[in-house]
Amino acid sequence: MKRELVVRGRNVEEKVKSIETILSRMSRKMSSKVIGILPASPVFDYAYAPDSEGVVMRRLFPASGRITKVGIAFDEKGKKPVRLTFDVENNITLRTFSSTFMIKKMADVLGVDFEIKAGDKITVSVVPEEGEKVEGIWIGFIYEIALKDLNQKEFVLGELERMIEEEVNYVSESEES
Repeated sequence: MKRELVVRGRNVEEKVKSIETILSRMSRKMSSKVIGILPASPVFDYAYAPDSEGVVMRRLFPASGRITKVGIAFDEKGKKPVRLTFDVENNITLRTFSSTFMIKKMADVLGVDFEIKAGDKITVSVVPEEGEKVEGIWIGFIYEIALKDLNQKEFVLGELERMIEEEVNYVSESEES
């Protein structure tokens, strides 16, 4: 239930003081910050064929975060499922883990939740069944950097509005040229 705002006071000074109190309470409820959301980073690669160990991708992560989606597609793949393996190793924390998926389709997107620590090395392998071959391997995943590793900057609303206005003016001037 909303409370009705009532200006109290018997004289002008008391009424002004009452209005100041109301405005002070309202300003505390209003936010003066804006939070920007950074998009996740796509990490992707293409390999014509797995190397002699089945490896199609190697990456090192300098910041902590999470891998949330994995996409894979093949230009050529036999009828049998292909084993897709993610091996994660960290020489700083001595942490290792592995996760394997059987891919039956020519293309697939998997929802995963791999926690990544700064310094993790990830090796992605694709191993077909005996007698099968794969060629043209497209692989990508979505990497969300941990909040603690992101650069954060707080702006008061006026600062942000000024920055937006400057950007709009810059874009307008560029289009006119």
